[in-house]
Amino acid sequence: MPTFADLGLSTPLLEALTHLGYEKPTPIQEQTIPALREGRDVIGQAQTGTGKTAAFGLPLLDFVDPEDGDVQALVLTPTRELCIQVTQALRAYGERRGVTVAAVFGGAPIRSQVAQLKEGPQVVVGTVGRVMDLMNRHELVLSSTRYVVLDEADEMLDLGFLEDVETILSSAPSGRQTALFSATIPPAIAKLAEKRMFDPVTITVRAATLTIDTVEHFHVEVADREKPDALAAVLKAERPDQAIIFVRTKIGVDRLTRRLSDKGLRVKALHGDMSQGSRDGVMIAFKDGRQPLLVATDIAARGLDISGVTHVINYDVPTSPDVYVHRIGRTGRVGRWGRAITLITPKQRRELEAIEKNARTEIPPWTEAAAKSAASGKNGATPAVPRDRPEPPEAVGSADRGSALRAEPNGDDPVPAPAELTSGSSVAEPARQPRRPRHTKPRERPEGGRAKLMIAAGRAHGLEPADVVGLLVEGSGLEGEDVEHVRVLERFSLAEVPAEQAAAAVKQVTGSRVKGRELKLEVIGGGA
Repeated sequence: MPTFADLGLSTPLLEALTHLGYEKPTPIQEQTIPALREGRDVIGQAQTGTGKTAAFGLPLLDFVDPEDGDVQALVLTPTRELCIQVTQALRAYGERRGVTVAAVFGGAPIRSQVAQLKEGPQVVVGTVGRVMDLMNRHELVLSSTRYVVLDEADEMLDLGFLEDVETILSSAPSGRQTALFSATIPPAIAKLAEKRMFDPVTITVRAATLTIDTVEHFHVEVADREKPDALAAVLKAERPDQAIIFVRTKIGVDRLTRRLSDKGLRVKALHGDMSQGSRDGVMIAFKDGRQPLLVATDIAARGLDISGVTHVINYDVPTSPDVYVHRIGRTGRVGRWGRAITLITPKQRRELEAIEKNARTEIPPWTEAAAKSAASGKNGATPAVPRDRPEPPEAVGSADRGSALRAEPNGDDPVPAPAELTSGSSVAEPARQPRRPRHTKPRERPEGGRAKLMIAAGRAHGLEPADVVGLLVEGSGLEGEDVEHVRVLERFSLAEVPAEQAAAAVKQVTGSRVKGRELKLEVIGGGA
């Protein structure tokens, strides 16, 4: 197998990859990087977790000129979460070349993004809607853009963005190089490629395994009207550390969330009709491990790369075997233990059989006894890889992350460092570590430090941590990662924000109403 040096990448990029713990290219990287370096248009068909971002990002970063302040490369993503994820990766890869990467996405103040563009980034990563908005305002000009990437093109199609994508491509020079990556290539995507790409080379790579080695698969057959009760029974028996429950529609997400809440389960919803502030609040709480259960649609969960997810539950059968692969990829990450459970009705037997054929594995019936035995570590049919095992030797840690995190060299996620093994046959549970997005250094603190805010509402008023984060993000323009150390007490709540933004946040958010209560905020420490 070739090394990254064999692929012809520049020395600064090779140094960055070594620093991040990347040792050998994945199949998609091995095939895609040479083609892109030759100037070819590329259609890459690959599942999540195969290393697509590095596959298109490394040639892109070698292509741009760090001394030129024009936007030379554009990466389009379907969702804000994926936009942030790709931006963080490209910044880490390109830091030693001096390449500047700007992220533009909806749900955040457009003024700050315009200011970033005025600083002359060489690469822009953006969601389709915000890129269109900035182009219409003449703040984003693509006349010098020679490299365009469409990431997760099938998701753009599902979200109805394909017409806008065509408009954006038509605004870039006709001689540009275009790369399109998608888990599936439906006819509309194929037509777009035929129209907007020049003699593209098609590279198809599937994940070496569908996480079969680290994930146990089960199904529960139940009548449709009994599915909520069956799901509650599964959750009670499995006792997941964290679980994502996939539902096909937004209305279905809200309905199931209410049903589970009525049964006393701590659960949050995540779907595209929620405000961006609310989505940020839910995702931050889930990523930090404060929220154990998440009910989500497929598109909303795109970009959720969280190593602590122990269970994926398909409340609705996936629309295709490829969707099943994407869903179960949220658990069993980097050799960690995971379980995937799919609820089916008697009429959906054939759909389950199609998934089994695609995954090349049998999905047996789930039983409560087996679940309890597995949870106690006494199950004879243990997963192929024990829960929370140490990573394989090739997973070298990134110095930027410190000892708490290790980089996955060929995939997408950081994972917690393994816990110390006990003297017995079981593995000690790892201490909870704060998780950062992949390939990032810890965010530098602003010079002004942090300020503590007090919000005059708490548990007695129905407030939860996600509500506090959503309130501050949506009401004051703070980024989700600016809000830390959220505590919801009985009558009031606390949160920390950058000191220089504390006074403005208090002014902008005071008077807002949450759950029928008008809020008052004040700075109680560290700020002006």
